[in-house]
Amino acid sequence: MPRRRRPSVHGESGQITAMLVLFSICLLLAIIAVTDISGSYLRRQAASSLADGAALSASDAAASAGVYQGSEHGFVVVDSESAFAAVDAYLESSGAYAEYPGLDVGVRVDGHTIQVSLAIPYRLPVQVPGVSATATVHGSAAVDIPIY
Repeated sequence: MPRRRRPSVHGESGQITAMLVLFSICLLLAIIAVTDISGSYLRRQAASSLADGAALSASDAAASAGVYQGSEHGFVVVDSESAFAAVDAYLESSGAYAEYPGLDVGVRVDGHTIQVSLAIPYRLPVQVPGVSATATVHGSAAVDIPIY
């Protein structure tokens, strides 16, 4: 006995193709998002590490300059000029200025606390039309210098 084919409904032709195209577009957008977010996260980690190193370098320099100037409630009085110079020297010696063009550095000395903030422009790995190709990644660190 011959098999009978089920009559096809006219509106169902090409549905798989449309679904595959939409799925491919969604998958491509997800890959782009994960790539850009992962790259930004890694750049943020680098900015935070640089800020930590710069703050520690500034605390060493500022402490050596300020330890004999007295103390403020058990903390070393920080010499601002030494802190600024130490942060700049650290970033220069570590190659941060060369590796991250456009690096913006902020150093704030508040009594016995040194705060270092960095802003690094980051060009996203995957360019998406209509979306900015660059982002600014921030990293910051602060250090107090107690007298033990």
